[in-house]
Amino acid sequence: MVGAESGIDDYTQQMLFKRYSDIDFQLQLGGEMLVRKVMYAGADDMIIPAYVFMPRDTTRKHPAIIMVHGGVHGDFEPLYIPEVRSLVSRGYVIVAPEYRGSTGYGREHYDAIDYGGKEVEDCIRARDYLAEYVPWADLDRLGIMGWSHGGFITLHAIFRRPELFKVAVAHVPVADLPTRMKMHSENYRRTFAAQKGYGGTFEQNPKPYLERSPITHARELRVPLLVHAADNDQDVFIPENHNLRDSMHVAGKDSAGLYTYKEWHNPPGGHEFSRVDTKQAHESWTESVAFLDARLHPER
Repeated sequence: MVGAESGIDDYTQQMLFKRYSDIDFQLQLGGEMLVRKVMYAGADDMIIPAYVFMPRDTTRKHPAIIMVHGGVHGDFEPLYIPEVRSLVSRGYVIVAPEYRGSTGYGREHYDAIDYGGKEVEDCIRARDYLAEYVPWADLDRLGIMGWSHGGFITLHAIFRRPELFKVAVAHVPVADLPTRMKMHSENYRRTFAAQKGYGGTFEQNPKPYLERSPITHARELRVPLLVHAADNDQDVFIPENHNLRDSMHVAGKDSAGLYTYKEWHNPPGGHEFSRVDTKQAHESWTESVAFLDARLHPER
């Protein structure tokens, strides 16, 4: 028994489930690749846990991908095993940061959430860990990808530090915070208003919501970006990605070959459409892998 009835608080419960995930990754993947749980210094030197998944062949250089989990408060869980297995089998090194706000590391880590702020730097600094401790990771062939909130972080990472990345993939990314605030519940909006980086609701303090919206930074795109979306998404409602698409078009990023967008009509799973076992999910993943391979060349 876990939860209130057992006397275990939510944060302790999350930490317990995280230990189960750590074991699950080792059991499912340890026989076919190198699996490591590491820690490194993120923004303002906050300690950031991360998973690293690597081919067993460490005699040659491998392209690398920063894989960013979703959820306002979420974590990198065994749900991602199919994608990890697919990419490592193709020769990629994967690092998956448990950036501030992630669950499974206690209340201090959870409460440090900084949506669109320091969490982005936490993920970018995963590259520094690879540079220091994984010499067979070829950082001249570095990509980044994420789902939902992880897609949001992916977008901000390539806007802030485009020189570090060769490619990016964002599935159902959060893209437009003002629109998002209008389309979600009061309880959801309070999650943002309570954060130091926002200092209130959108109506009270619109500036950080605008500054932390990817659509605001469309003109800054310098890295080839693939975005996949679903028109029946009940979390990242499709107007968000339509606004991002239109902003990229006005900025000329689609015609320049930097922005590629594909939208599925009413796919099974909605927001989770690319994470289920359907034709649409297979299409999405096949296109994503091809997009990464064409720019990171794992066969090298």
